[in-house]
Amino acid sequence: MPAAEAAIQSPWRWWVCLLLMLATIINYMDRLALNQLALRIKVYFALSHQQYSYLESAFSLAFALGAVGTGILVDRVSVRWVYPLMVLGWSVAGILTGFANHYWVLLSCRFALGLFEAGNWPCGIRTTRAVLAPAERSLGNSLFQSGTALGAVVTPLTVLALLRSADPDEGFRHAIIAVTGGTYAAVSAAPVDAWKFPFRVIGSLGVVWIVLWFTTVPGKWLHSPVISTGTNKVESPVSSSSFASILCDRRFWLLLLLVVSINVTWHGYRAWLPLYLQEQRGYSEAAMSRVTTLYYLAADIGAWTIGGLTLWLCHRGWTVTMARMTALSLATLAAMTTLLLPLLPSGLPLMTGLLIIAFGAMGAFPTYFAFSQDLALQHQGKVSGFLGASAHIALACVYPAEGWMISWSQSYEPVLAMLGLVPAAACTLLWYYWPR
Repeated sequence: MPAAEAAIQSPWRWWVCLLLMLATIINYMDRLALNQLALRIKVYFALSHQQYSYLESAFSLAFALGAVGTGILVDRVSVRWVYPLMVLGWSVAGILTGFANHYWVLLSCRFALGLFEAGNWPCGIRTTRAVLAPAERSLGNSLFQSGTALGAVVTPLTVLALLRSADPDEGFRHAIIAVTGGTYAAVSAAPVDAWKFPFRVIGSLGVVWIVLWFTTVPGKWLHSPVISTGTNKVESPVSSSSFASILCDRRFWLLLLLVVSINVTWHGYRAWLPLYLQEQRGYSEAAMSRVTTLYYLAADIGAWTIGGLTLWLCHRGWTVTMARMTALSLATLAAMTTLLLPLLPSGLPLMTGLLIIAFGAMGAFPTYFAFSQDLALQHQGKVSGFLGASAHIALACVYPAEGWMISWSQSYEPVLAMLGLVPAAACTLLWYYWPR
């Protein structure tokens, strides 16, 4: 039996998906440490909203370059070697962030982080395509992608624990402000370098993953995706076409619109939500961490639900395309809850709205990945890379505009409220123009 066929029939394929989830968790922990420590970093470097937005733009521009480069590389070199190289690169960048003493050093580390972290998605999508049948890919991709939300759940708790380790008075200060109130108290009274320690520790976790990758994943599974006539394993008719022919396929351009739209929503909340809760809603650092933890838990539930719903509908006799479209529509409708954000008072109403937004914002990703895996066989890395790069080039342009809008309006809410509209528009176009 060919190795790729054996992968699709082996229960061990789900362990591979869990390992991809773990890589994504570590990826997001390195990324989100900046957002969780944003207020401390703004105080340490005396940053404006615009300067902070440049950190996000630098990451996104580097991510775009890394996505294209890794996409091309992973179509030529086995993902078995490319993936751990990317993990090692972003781990080193994360560690070096914890030694930054100047804004330009921080900006350079952020650029390097984006360059290597981009490789997680071309490598991960290439891997799930190799070991899963088409009907299973939405669920497999949901496990892989849910690592973003799980990483975001773990990061606030980890950062708080590491801050307490670096500064023994951290817990006492939080106890004081829990009684007296105040957003800046814990930050302004803390040692100026306390924020650096979490970056150094979190950046070291990638080494553990590299060891697991080489010791638990059979290399023979990862060399060639399946080409089979079985009902569950039929590949797209364009799988053997050139990459230029894929660019002439309207599905590629529909997916480009979709990936840009869902990333604008997801990363808009990733970048601005902690600052919005602290600076506009008056949440303490600990309270902000609790809210974002619940937010990202809801995002995980969204990814698993949408991925599982697709597989369940397929088992009920739906076509794969219609099952995916239906699940995607549910996710985009939930994301439109962003429009209600300015109307929601702090407390339970705001928390409920954020949970629904998180459910939809993350829930759209597994379906997007599954659709992208239908486009190409030998060009899977390039497809993932170019689509991912397009999304992050768009984000690099959007972040400064968002920063300007926040500074001009003196409010985060106009920006956050509008973020849920773009995925709904992209989903509508898919309904009309995606081939049945």
